[in-house]
Amino acid sequence: MTLAFTVSEQIVFNGVIRGMVYGLVAIGIVLIFRASGVINFAQGQFGALGASVMSMLLVNYGWSFWASLPLAIIIGAALGGLTELLVVRRLFHQPRLLLFVATIGVAQVILLLQLQLPTVEENLPFPTPFDEIWSVGSLTIRSEQLVVLVAVPLIVAFLAVLLQRTKFGLSVRTAADNPSGASLSGVRVKAVSTQVWILAGTLAAVSAVIAAPVLNQRTSDISNALGPDLLLRGLVAALVGGMVSFPLALVGGIAIGVVEQLVLSNTTGSPGTDTLVMFALLVVLVLFRARNQRSDDSAWSLTPRSKAANAELLKHPLARGARYLGALILLVAGLAMPLFFSTAVDMNDLTSVLIFLMVAVSATVLTGWAGQLSLGQYAFVAIGAYLTAFYGQSIGFFPSVALGTLWGVVVAIVIGIPALRVRGLYLAIITLGFSLAVSGFVLVQNEDSWLPFNLNTYFTGYGTRLEPPVIDLPIIGRFDLATDKDAYYYLCFIALLIVIAIVSHLRRTGIGRSLIAVRDNDNNAAAYTVAPTRAKLIAFGISGGVAAFAGGLFAAQNAVMYPDYFVPAESIRVLSVAVVGGLASVMGAIIGTIVIVAIPLIFSNTPQLQLFASGVGMLILILYVPGGLISVIDSARDQLLNYVAKRTGWEPKRGRETADVTSLSTRDRSKEAATAELLPLRTDDVRVRFGGRYAVNGVSIEVRSGEVVGLIGTNGAGKTTLMNAVSGFVKSTGTIELFGTRIDGKASYRRSRYGMGRAFQNARIFGGLTVRETIMVALEARQRSLLLPSMLSLPPSPWAERTKRKQAEEIISYLGLSRYADNLVSELSTGSRRIVELGALLALDTRLMMLDEPTAGVAQKETEAFGPLIKAIQQDLGSSILIIEHDMPMVMSISDRIYCLEAGQVIAEGGPDEVRNNPAVIASYLGTDERAIQRSGTAGDAEATAAGATTE
Repeated sequence: MTLAFTVSEQIVFNGVIRGMVYGLVAIGIVLIFRASGVINFAQGQFGALGASVMSMLLVNYGWSFWASLPLAIIIGAALGGLTELLVVRRLFHQPRLLLFVATIGVAQVILLLQLQLPTVEENLPFPTPFDEIWSVGSLTIRSEQLVVLVAVPLIVAFLAVLLQRTKFGLSVRTAADNPSGASLSGVRVKAVSTQVWILAGTLAAVSAVIAAPVLNQRTSDISNALGPDLLLRGLVAALVGGMVSFPLALVGGIAIGVVEQLVLSNTTGSPGTDTLVMFALLVVLVLFRARNQRSDDSAWSLTPRSKAANAELLKHPLARGARYLGALILLVAGLAMPLFFSTAVDMNDLTSVLIFLMVAVSATVLTGWAGQLSLGQYAFVAIGAYLTAFYGQSIGFFPSVALGTLWGVVVAIVIGIPALRVRGLYLAIITLGFSLAVSGFVLVQNEDSWLPFNLNTYFTGYGTRLEPPVIDLPIIGRFDLATDKDAYYYLCFIALLIVIAIVSHLRRTGIGRSLIAVRDNDNNAAAYTVAPTRAKLIAFGISGGVAAFAGGLFAAQNAVMYPDYFVPAESIRVLSVAVVGGLASVMGAIIGTIVIVAIPLIFSNTPQLQLFASGVGMLILILYVPGGLISVIDSARDQLLNYVAKRTGWEPKRGRETADVTSLSTRDRSKEAATAELLPLRTDDVRVRFGGRYAVNGVSIEVRSGEVVGLIGTNGAGKTTLMNAVSGFVKSTGTIELFGTRIDGKASYRRSRYGMGRAFQNARIFGGLTVRETIMVALEARQRSLLLPSMLSLPPSPWAERTKRKQAEEIISYLGLSRYADNLVSELSTGSRRIVELGALLALDTRLMMLDEPTAGVAQKETEAFGPLIKAIQQDLGSSILIIEHDMPMVMSISDRIYCLEAGQVIAEGGPDEVRNNPAVIASYLGTDERAIQRSGTAGDAEATAAGATTE
């Protein structure tokens, strides 16, 4: 590559024009994001279809520019409106990430419609309203550039006035900020949403018509011009505007255009450098924006909460037989395929299906289990493919596949580092940018590239096909993998079985449970000593390794590889497979691959058929069966088993529910004697500040050995914030000591490993895990699951899993939860979830229990059972407790001492009677109405026993 940095007025001017186009795209993205809270992946396609129709009318039928322009705008507006009515409205109250995936499906459906249009007869430059060239000093201004200079500022000004100075704009802002409040104020929120999407579609159509000639696009490839590359630049510009500001988005677009033009004008011999620069800018901007990201986890959830399989029914002999029969059918079908497809082309296609299925399984790990939406899985495939071929020239096939897989793991972990700070939509666009950087930069370098080594020298360039390397495929017995397509198919089939076996087994281990725990509630996972950082990076590493392994097999299958094999469209197809089959299931990946990839092969695998299967299929499943086809199969299975069980009178064997709590602890009490004099908890001058306000202001408290300490105060007094500061979930200053060890500054999961157990106010725990699995997550505190032994079922993993399962059964039995052991936590009532939390604290061998409103959302009668249960567990385990509670009879009856907070400060401390009669506490919190304080007697009067206090 040659670097000769040159800046001229013409270069800057051209960059400004391109940047204004990017800014216009960004404004459309911002418009939808402000109104719906989602990044519209179909924004470019809204305009592309209208522009394609316009091209067809201009070239094939001789229409004029001005006659065809209104139709293009109408098409864009109609697409926006229909998307809102048919998709957005149905998903209005669903997680924003699910809606984002739905817009990907919409984009594919629109692209399918484009492919149905008549072919444009001549491939001409996209037309402009007039064709002139002007010279102004040293500048040359073309007609399409003048259109941009005039139209874009007018459009931005119009939108600014519309949204800031009109009643419609006020309605849009109100509906975006608070939909429920807007509805109560008389705003028709759904109608406003439809109007915004129509406006966005109109803007997309105008943007497409303006952008196409500036980007030097021709009448036959409009869809490519407005694809992921343009979306990437629009997203970068939108992020400059904070996803809210039109003027800043436009300024960001202009800056990006100038930077890109300077890069293009000053680099030669290294194509795609501008895409690499855009990716780098995207990562920086996303990480910067992530500092202020404060969203509920559910907003970024993608995996649906399907109903748990009835564990009792699964014990039926018919259920066990059906599982084995299903596996046998798939195995026989895979082995028999070469008998029905004998040509080399057919076998090559079938092998491609197996390789694609491996990639789909990798997406199950990353997106389904870890909740990290990836639009770049095929970039990892590319890394595995190219590096396998690179190493295959010298060290043989199997070692080169291993090295390519290892590189996939390393690169995936590096790309996963931003996942430690961002998730959901923002992580998705980072992986999209990574995919574009790999296919548009890394894989297209030539011998003049500045890269330290050039992969593409060994393969093929865009313009010239070079001889690829020959991977020396081995001969195994009488099978020559280089020439025998059947043999290579069976090799890939065996590899697929190994991948499925490893990944399926991993899900049943502590590693798999930890991934889902972090996906569902990373704070709760950290409170159970699981390191969210480690879990996320493990998911990226495994996913990237599996995808790169598939890429290595792909490299040996194909004599020639092109960068176009690994474009983002392939990654989107992987996502479609996962959604259609079922995101969180390996069997879902198999079913999705059969429907989206294998079946279209039988019916002439055209792009139209692929788009129909992936786009339409994904949309239908998201709208009507969000759990994927696997959920339909599971539901049918349960209904059949239930019918058979009733007809035959079959009932499972039930165990006894009894256990002594002291047998559930594995703590060495003799070692604790040396630290008996140390305070379980001491805080000194702890402060937590949000903006200019102190939520906790100089709080110093102590919890002594064996004590139950209550923390009371009004809502907003700082109680939960103080507990979050102690737990490590908010930044704080001051000193925090746990059993004599300073823990302030340590990560939350590390604090939990010192013997602190936390129960949260919302009691959500892990909606995608069963009660048994939730307890087993907490049991990770006793014995940490190791990655490689868990993957390969090597010692000590099998023994550790059996031990954890036995201990979990004991805890579940003690708490009277056996009938719910195989229910998903999301299916339980609030009271039952709180019992599960107490079980998790038992599993943690907690020395300091921190309970945040453990009776919130529980009926009064059931609340009275909680006090004795908590006290019994505390006394038997020898733990201390810090409890936040608004139920005064309960907290007064079980507490040895109480602190009262007001406005983030301690206003009283002492025994229950002392605090209860403190004038400051009465004035601040209890009030003077004795009946309110004594509303139901004391919790100590409750006769509920600790054992079996299950809440329905």
